[in-house]
Amino acid sequence: MWIGGAIVVLALGGGWYSLRSGAAHTYVSKPVTRGTLAVNVSATGTLAPRNQVDVGAEVSGRIDKLFVDFNDRVKKGQVIALINTDQYVAQLQQAQASLAQAQATLVQSTLTHERYTALDKTNAISRELLNTSTGDLARAVAGVALARAQVQQDQTLLNYCTIYAPIDGVVLDRKVSAGQTVAASFSTPVLFTLASDLNQMELDVDVDEADVGLIRPGAKATFTVDAYPTRVFSALLISIHNAPKTVQGVVTYQGVLRLENKGGLLRPGMTATAEIEAVTIRDAILVPNAALRFVPPDDVKKNAPPAPPTLNGVNGGRVWTEDGKTLKPHDLKLGATNGRATQVVTGDLKPGQEVVIDLADKPPKPPGS
Repeated sequence: MWIGGAIVVLALGGGWYSLRSGAAHTYVSKPVTRGTLAVNVSATGTLAPRNQVDVGAEVSGRIDKLFVDFNDRVKKGQVIALINTDQYVAQLQQAQASLAQAQATLVQSTLTHERYTALDKTNAISRELLNTSTGDLARAVAGVALARAQVQQDQTLLNYCTIYAPIDGVVLDRKVSAGQTVAASFSTPVLFTLASDLNQMELDVDVDEADVGLIRPGAKATFTVDAYPTRVFSALLISIHNAPKTVQGVVTYQGVLRLENKGGLLRPGMTATAEIEAVTIRDAILVPNAALRFVPPDDVKKNAPPAPPTLNGVNGGRVWTEDGKTLKPHDLKLGATNGRATQVVTGDLKPGQEVVIDLADKPPKPPGS
């Protein structure tokens, strides 16, 4: 009877010890490191020339000649197209004839007024005739000015028939053909698109509103394009526009990157994925992000002290290290992260110390889960 009671007490004591200590677990760990943490902001966009100009026609008419084509290099002031001038030459000649007629009227009115003025001194004419000649002279002067303005206007329209390159650059696009008629009645038709210099280009990227506060003009960047997937190109962030862009509820801000297009490999319109350098921290203690996500088994976690209230903030985190057969928690104040590792601002971790990132003896999932 006494022996049976002892066995029961031992069995109960063994069960309590088993619950107290928990089942044995094995873990996967990674070391805490010291190094440089580079935090980048990802953004996508398209390549564009630094200066792109649409060359249009300010007059309507038939395209008589085109002097440049796709990819041709042009100089500022070079003639690149000619619109038929027949109508505008006729209008100019008509305006010049009207000017000559107005000038003749002015000469006649001047002579008449001078004669009437001399006769008025001897009271040889009525005051009414003198007043009439004064009015005729003023109208003749205005008529000459009006006719001269019409000549200038028609001369300007005739000049518009010759299309000049407004910048030094290259022809990106030609939108018309010889013999085609363009109409400038309601809007300016675009004949050519010119780029100033494709050796220097811009990459316009859309930066998410959550990331725009991390980057500043002057930040270095790299990017890739689908045409050269194995090559990484360098760029420099020169501007972040304040005007927001909202597409399907997503707010972004346009960032402008400047780049050197050495060898002419990059072309306008290419889609690029950029990595913009946001923060670089040297000699930082780094903990793997997997360790911050690790949650120990319940039988281990229940014996751990509660996390301090400050750990619930965005800059707090808890990691675990193996201490014999148990796990020891470490509460950390965290800094920047690149998605793989996070800076430890304060805490009792040292470089080289192993932190738990996962269970090695995960229980099997039930069938059908």
